[in-house]
Amino acid sequence: MVQRLPWWVDVALGVLLGAALGVAAGYLRWGRTAAAMSERLGALETAATQVQGERERLRHELGDIVRERREMAATAEHLREQVEEQLRRLEAISAELAPPPAAEGESPPGDAQ
Repeated sequence: MVQRLPWWVDVALGVLLGAALGVAAGYLRWGRTAAAMSERLGALETAATQVQGERERLRHELGDIVRERREMAATAEHLREQVEEQLRRLEAISAELAPPPAAEGESPPGDAQ
């Protein structure tokens, strides 16, 4: 004849069977959702990596543009200084070549009466 197990063994087996069924049901319900979320997370990480790469590329390009603008500004400043120096020289030459101012009452040369 089959011997009956004590009641606490039946309870322990019931708890273990219930836990196993709960884990299986939870995996069926949330395991699929977790897999889909994992795929979505992977896609977002890939997009974030691409955005970060694009950001770095744009940062380098901006740095290049700023460097070029600074070089242009330095060149423009150098040219401005050269033009000012040339203007000073031309003004000095013009002052040297200008006839002396005529005294009052004197007629300018070439004005014969």
